Amino acid sequence: MITAGPIFQLCWVVRDIAAAQQEFTERYGVAHWFTIPDVHFGPESCELRGEPADYTITVALGYAGGQQLELIEPRGGISLYAEHLERFGPGLHHTGWVPEDYDGALHEARAAGIEMVARGKFEGVGMEFAYLEGGPIGSYFELMRLSDAMKAMFETLIPDGFSNPWQ
Repeated sequence: MITAGPIFQLCWVVRDIAAAQQEFTERYGVAHWFTIPDVHFGPESCELRGEPADYTITVALGYAGGQQLELIEPRGGISLYAEHLERFGPGLHHTGWVPEDYDGALHEARAAGIEMVARGKFEGVGMEFAYLEGGPIGSYFELMRLSDAMKAMFETLIPDGFSNPWQ
């Protein structure tokens, strides 16, 4: 088994992050968004299909109850997100987990023959990520390693009465 436990995140790739935030707020009750504009991932910290990647995205994080929702708007460069938008249009891109043993989960995925299509580090905030091919069910699966500081930041975003999976 690659990972277990609750899903931490559902992510949609969108063309217009402000419009998507408004829709998720009005239709699905996401009360607050934490938006990080123009996040650059460079070739020293990121790869796509085993090759260095260089791209920029805008990210918005919100919660529907205890479920983290992420919106990603590609802003430049070649990325898994831009590819999705070009091939399929806006829509659900990945489901994310925070495994207790990130390295062990990646090892299990490799041993099972699951392709890692992208990986990287969000420099300065203490996050590593890897996207695994979804196989016959489509979309991607993201595995994340989060620093204590990153987990603490996520704790400030979750609504009262809910908890993140590591609690």
